[in-house]
Amino acid sequence: MNQLNDLFSLLAEEKRKKKEFEDRIKTAARKDFNEVFQQLSPHSKPKEIVQEVLIETKPISTPIGEIPASQQNPAIADLPDIDKYLRTPQVSEPNTSEYDINLINKKIKFLEQWISKINNAGPGGGEVNLRYLDDIDRSTISDMRFLRYNATKKKFEFAEVNPHDIVYTTQLVTTSTYTVDSDDYYVGVNYAGPCTITLPTTSLSSGRSIVIKDESGAAETNPITVVGTVDNDAGGFIIQINNGATQLIYRDGWRII
Repeated sequence: MNQLNDLFSLLAEEKRKKKEFEDRIKTAARKDFNEVFQQLSPHSKPKEIVQEVLIETKPISTPIGEIPASQQNPAIADLPDIDKYLRTPQVSEPNTSEYDINLINKKIKFLEQWISKINNAGPGGGEVNLRYLDDIDRSTISDMRFLRYNATKKKFEFAEVNPHDIVYTTQLVTTSTYTVDSDDYYVGVNYAGPCTITLPTTSLSSGRSIVIKDESGAAETNPITVVGTVDNDAGGFIIQINNGATQLIYRDGWRII
C-alpha cells in the first residue's frame, strides 16, 4: 500500500509541475505581449496586432516572472479569449525528465507485480503476530494455555489444560514382539506366549511416559520382556506377575516410577 501511495503522490506531483509550467508560460506570454504593445502603442486595432504577432512569434523563451499591474498595458486586458492563443502548438508542454519516467515505470512495474501476487495468492494482511489475526479469540489469551479450535465461534481460542482434554493413546499387543511407537502411551499385552516389548530410543523428549501392562493375566507363565536401557541397566526388565504393570518416564534415559 505504501508503494501505491508513493505512485499516486508522484503522479500528483508531476501534474502539479505541469500546471505550474503552463501558468508560467501564460505569464511570460502576457509579458511579451505587453512589451510588444508598449512599442506599438501608437497603432490602433490592438486585436489585429496581437493576431499578427502570434503568427510570427516563436516558442516562448522569456524568463518567467510576475508582471506588476502598474506595468501591464491596458490594451491587452481588452483582448477577448487571450488564453486560446496560449494554447496554440507554439506553446509546448513540458517534457518529463528521463529520471522521472524511469521512476514512474518502476513504480508501475512494481504495482503490476504486486497485483499479480494478490491475484495468485490472495492479499494477506501482512500480520506476523498470532494474537492479532482475525480468527483468534483474543479475549481467551492467557499464560499457560494451549491453542484449540472452537467450531461454534469459528475461531481459535486459548484454553486451560484439563485432564479430560488429554487423550492417551493405547495399543493392544497380540503378537510375540512389539516396538513401542512414538505415539504410544499405554501398551497392553494379551498374547498366549512370551512377549518382547522394545522401548523407543530416538526422537525422545523429557517427560515422555509409557505404561506396559499384562492384560492376559498369565505373565507368570508367559513373561513380558522389556528391551532397552532402563535405570542405567542395558538389560531392561521382565514383567512376570499376573496382571502386573510398569510405568516409565523418560529423562535422560528411561526411568521406572
